[in-house]
Amino acid sequence: MESTLLRYTDLPIGDRAAFELVCARHGFAPAHFDISVCMDPADAAHERLITVRRGGWAQSYHDRHGQWIRQFEADLNCRFFK
Repeated sequence: MESTLLRYTDLPIGDRAAFELVCARHGFAPAHFDISVCMDPADAAHERLITVRRGGWAQSYHDRHGQWIRQFEADLNCRFFK
C-alpha cells in the first residue's frame, strides 16, 4: 500500500477548512499533525485511508466523503492525541 505524506494544505479545500476548524476548537494548530494518505486496496469503493500522526500517536481513518474529520474530532474529544 503506497502512502503519500501530505501537509494539511495539500488536502482538498473543504477538508482543509474543516481540519483547521477542528484543530482550533481543541487548541491545536494544523501544523501539530502529520497527515498521510493512501488508497485502501481492501475497500471496494477505493476510498482513501487518512493517517494522522502527532508525536508517538497515530490513527487511521477511512475518508468516506469527509467522515474522517468527524472521527478525528472524536479522537481529540477523547484526548487521544494529547
